[in-house]
Amino acid sequence: MGIIIEKKLMDAGYRMLGDNKDMDTLIQDIIKTKNIRYLKAIPFIIYKYDLNVNSIQTRIKDQELFNIILNITARIFTELNINKKIPKYTGKKSKLGLKYEKEFNANYDEFKNEFKIQLRMDKKSDLLIDKQKIDEERNLQYNLSQLFTKKEKQIIKRLQEDKPISRTDYEYYSRKTRKKLRSIINLHDFAKNTYTKTPKYSEELYNLKKDLEKWVLNETKIENSIEEFHILEDKLIITLKDNSGEGSTNLWKLKKIKDKKLLQILKKYQEHDFS
Repeated sequence: MGIIIEKKLMDAGYRMLGDNKDMDTLIQDIIKTKNIRYLKAIPFIIYKYDLNVNSIQTRIKDQELFNIILNITARIFTELNINKKIPKYTGKKSKLGLKYEKEFNANYDEFKNEFKIQLRMDKKSDLLIDKQKIDEERNLQYNLSQLFTKKEKQIIKRLQEDKPISRTDYEYYSRKTRKKLRSIINLHDFAKNTYTKTPKYSEELYNLKKDLEKWVLNETKIENSIEEFHILEDKLIITLKDNSGEGSTNLWKLKKIKDKKLLQILKKYQEHDFS
């Protein structure tokens, strides 16, 4: 669905071609992805079009997620003095709703920055050079988010603008951020070389994990996910994780495995980390 959403955002959403009905459907499709990369587009789509968010909500299955995004949208509009009323939802939330609230509120700055980028692009949409700069800024912010915390990004922004930072921020920068920047510089050629390589997929290892999990289930009567295994002499040592996320290490004699094909593949690899 990701590719379809990106195309819709490019062709309909962010270039703002299409009618309100198209935008209603686009918002519904975005909510289904639960992907913050696409969810960040919703506040600007609501801003650009005179959408009936109450009507949209009745057609959205995951209403709690939509409510969280609406609350974020309302906050953005308030902080940027945008005179557009958005309903706020303060009702009781389910466990999933609380999870959404914690996850997406923590990324509020990303929503707001994306909105501001789109707002500038909308006002200067006829200037190709400005659009290129906005694309570059969005890509920069996305790449920085993969490596740095929100606090680190704020410090880096002040450094880029030649603005002073507090003593606490300086100590934080020296202890963590500076080391990351140094690693990025040192790993430049290594990362460039590695990025060009295509990972090799092993069907045999994929089936080994499934078959080994079936064997463990038969032995323990408990459903587990295998994190890793290794063979030590005549013993098989397996690290498991149950449905609650708890991990454990278990040991079996290899001779307990009667499946000759499974045993053969285990001996072939000797050890593997599936995590």
